[in-house]
Amino acid sequence: MAEKWCLIYDPPAPGAANMRRDLEILEKVRGGGSPPALRLYSWSPPALSLGRFQKTAAVADREECRRLGIDIVRRPTGGRAVLHDRELTYSFAVPDVRSLIPAGVVPSYRFISRALLDAFTLLGIEAELSPDKKRDTGLAPGSCFDAPSAYELRVQGKKVVGSAQMRRDGMLLQHGSILLKLSLETYRRVLRFNPSVSPLGGDEEPLSVQKESYLKALGSEAAGLLDLGYEIEKDDLAAAVAEGFARLFKIGWIGQQSGR
Repeated sequence: MAEKWCLIYDPPAPGAANMRRDLEILEKVRGGGSPPALRLYSWSPPALSLGRFQKTAAVADREECRRLGIDIVRRPTGGRAVLHDRELTYSFAVPDVRSLIPAGVVPSYRFISRALLDAFTLLGIEAELSPDKKRDTGLAPGSCFDAPSAYELRVQGKKVVGSAQMRRDGMLLQHGSILLKLSLETYRRVLRFNPSVSPLGGDEEPLSVQKESYLKALGSEAAGLLDLGYEIEKDDLAAAVAEGFARLFKIGWIGQQSGR
């Protein structure tokens, strides 16, 4: 009989509540009160999450986020800023990463991405793992989706999943944002840009030119599944992701919760 892990479907929640929930699950897994856990959820209101080591003032436009009703929250995982709006988010917590996942950060990302690749295949989405290292545009200090990291998923040449990890005492927490729709205009409004930096070298560029250049770069690198023509329901995507993880780790699920 297959080992049983914990699968959690949660309803949309504010950014701070979502991060607290992930940490609560991680602590429960670490303490032995739960087997490894996969949580699938979304955000209401939309939120801009920052990586653990990012400086809020350098990345996020607080006033514009307030005007748009967008939360700003810090993730316990690393990585760069992600706008959480029309997407499915997963968090995956395991107590002993060495016994379950290949050693090393990049190999572990690549291994977990196989679950997502399988999920996309189940939905009839043709995806591939990117072999590229991240190429920083230099235009904005913090966006996750402006270039692919090593072994993240691309569909029709576009990055559709952004992931980040935290490791502590042998444990692993991985967050992943699976885009349904990408809002370029919202990214332009909520991210801060550095008017003193010209990514092309030479004289400083006006801020307006930087923003337009960044939007062009972001739009060429990333997209949501709906943007790419896939009519995918969030619940169907969540079910496929759960199945992809179950197949990868050869486990079954317990503890399902509804309310998505």
